[in-house]
Amino acid sequence: MPGAVAEAGRIVTEAEIVLDFGDEARGWMRFTVFEDLIAGGYFARAQDLEDPRVKATATADSPEEAFESCLREAGISLRRERGA
Repeated sequence: MPGAVAEAGRIVTEAEIVLDFGDEARGWMRFTVFEDLIAGGYFARAQDLEDPRVKATATADSPEEAFESCLREAGISLRRERGA
């Protein structure tokens, strides 16, 4: 890669998550997971589609870990159902 390239990534997966807990708590975010072509590993980026100022990023060794870390960084906590 040319020395002027600061960051380069290949999109691994992308998802949009819509949260709706009534009029007071709604959100629509796009999560994108990239393979880091310069440093290795993976990074994920989240952006609120209704308010582009709201963003989150995370890095990890696997795409799944990057996505989960980015979810937490964005303030989203997903819990597994008991017994699942």
